[in-house]
Amino acid sequence: MVTTTEEDVSGTDEEVQANIHTDSPLDADPIQKAIDVVTGARLDVPPRDVIDQHTDELANHARRLLREDYPAGQQDSPAVRTVFRALYQLLGTPYRPAPDTSDYTAWMYSRNLANATHALLDVHRQDQMP
Repeated sequence: MVTTTEEDVSGTDEEVQANIHTDSPLDADPIQKAIDVVTGARLDVPPRDVIDQHTDELANHARRLLREDYPAGQQDSPAVRTVFRALYQLLGTPYRPAPDTSDYTAWMYSRNLANATHALLDVHRQDQMP
């Protein structure tokens, strides 16, 4: 069983502390907008500073979703466990793009993070449905 306590939090102490204290009710709309920006059709790779900005925003949303409480039956689902593992791996320091990583690789990382975040957002939405 995957629990939210297994989260591998990366980032500076200030970022982690800021994220810990923002656990108000989750609003899915800003998360969906951030996902849409990254996964929207493009003919080119955006500038690196834009990629990094969107990646940081998505990482914060993903961490927030990982801290949500999901029903035990949902967390035991193989599909949900796979999404949790993917997000933990993507958020782990060795997998995040470094400054010398190519723009294309950083962009693909951001898109992968957006897709995994979207999958967990869908789980959250299912949990919220009556």
